[in-house]
Amino acid sequence: MAALFLSAPVTTAFAGAAPLTLNAGAPSQVVDLSASSDVARSGPSLASLVAPGDFDPSFGAGGIALYQVSGATLIPDSVLVQPDDRIVVTGNVRTSTNCGVFASRYNADGTIDTTFAGGLVTTMLSSGVCNAPPARAALQPDGKIVIAATRDPGGATDFALLRYTASGALDTTFGSGGLVIYNYVMYDQSRDVVIQPDGRILLSGTSSNNTNSDFVVARFTSTGALDGTFGVGGRSVYGFASGSNDSVTDMALQPDGKVLVVGLTYSPGTLPDIGLVRFTASGALDSTFGGGGALKINVFGSTDQPQAVAVQTDGKILVGGNAYYPAGSQYYMTLFRLNANGTAFDTTFNGTGQVFVSFGPVYNMISQLAIQADGKIVADGYTSLTARANNYDAALLRFLPTGGLDSSFLGGGAFTFEGFTDSDDRGAGIGFQSDGKIIEGGYSGGYIRLSRHGN
Repeated sequence: MAALFLSAPVTTAFAGAAPLTLNAGAPSQVVDLSASSDVARSGPSLASLVAPGDFDPSFGAGGIALYQVSGATLIPDSVLVQPDDRIVVTGNVRTSTNCGVFASRYNADGTIDTTFAGGLVTTMLSSGVCNAPPARAALQPDGKIVIAATRDPGGATDFALLRYTASGALDTTFGSGGLVIYNYVMYDQSRDVVIQPDGRILLSGTSSNNTNSDFVVARFTSTGALDGTFGVGGRSVYGFASGSNDSVTDMALQPDGKVLVVGLTYSPGTLPDIGLVRFTASGALDSTFGGGGALKINVFGSTDQPQAVAVQTDGKILVGGNAYYPAGSQYYMTLFRLNANGTAFDTTFNGTGQVFVSFGPVYNMISQLAIQADGKIVADGYTSLTARANNYDAALLRFLPTGGLDSSFLGGGAFTFEGFTDSDDRGAGIGFQSDGKIIEGGYSGGYIRLSRHGN
């Protein structure tokens, strides 16, 4: 398949004031859910009576739908709910000989939507054994699906963008045959994509010259051309320090057009911190944010792994992920809320602006965040318990706008579950249907997993 290739010379990353650093406090308020977090699928006989968080029995089998494709490994990265309540799942696809991306669509009740390319479409980007990182997708108002991806032929890697029509065909009006390949430096890896209200497309990711790596945000027109009015030649680049390794994990577009990016930052010989950078709508560093446009968060002085960022209607910023607590020998789920300019934790949120949650040792992670219309915060993720020999279980949590777990939600605000017994389960996305019900998606032992929960 032909692709539109874009390349540009390497330019110096934006240089600003030293980023502000916030230090999270000791985990004195850890929410320990190890005693009663695992729940079985159950629900009342009438779907309209599904309790908050409970599995909706009218969806799939007992609230969960599982799908598998023979001869390929599908790893979901995004779960998107259309205005008509149909569900789009996208992610990486790998076979024994090549790799690329897939998009699949399901009806509102979790059954396969055969009007969408028979239910599933794949596009291979390269041959060989690939190690492309997860990257997300976005829905356009016209139903078209834009997917961020990485072309990984086994050496140097490139940013990639694909667009499918609402019926599941590659959109020939985008790039070349529906595909854009963008080479910035030696190793480029996509992580997220957002559609602006004017139809322009923001792609975020990480670029490395094999010595250090930087945050990158590039903007494309609605037809897939690099938008030269954004940043420098269509892209904005940021490095936290000379020689540091900085890698993007998520991005959010604010209502005022500013672009917020979160990821890891560390210099050789140090442990990763959480890094946030905000760009203006034109791609310049936003000097009103953090310290000169950037912020670092250090948690426990150990390894921090941010995965998700979301912006509330009041401008306050949510960051989810995990952090390793050496004294407890485990990773806690972390949820932070910052004030709108990124200069301090919002102490109206759980008293400190910080929430730590543990389902038990060894590993707990928040993968994605979604904010309900009433301000409640839904998070998905996964946890690994020693008794399960590092076999991950999916996790779903809901927090009140004040930072506490929502006790009206199943499991007292948080619970873990499996697609089927002893499967490896991880969260990959959250969406809301028109009646407020929650769609959570991910994978379970090689299957695409979707579940629907009461609100």
